[in-house]
Amino acid sequence: MKKGDFVVYLKYEGCVEIGRVAQVRNDGAFVCYHEGETAALTPFDKLAIISNDYVIRETGLGGERFLNEN
Repeated sequence: MKKGDFVVYLKYEGCVEIGRVAQVRNDGAFVCYHEGETAALTPFDKLAIISNDYVIRETGLGGERFLNEN
């Protein structure tokens, strides 16, 4: 997992949220779940990487935090 990866947050059974990784730490990742630039620390065991993220062409996740990312 690395900065910029799209992930699914497994909140609880039957409920997930899509997010984008802002920073990776030893105890989890800070993930943006909305259009603001605020990121929430989420444990790794609650995250799954979206493997077909290449189909996501535009997103508001993270507001302008990822604006200059390639």
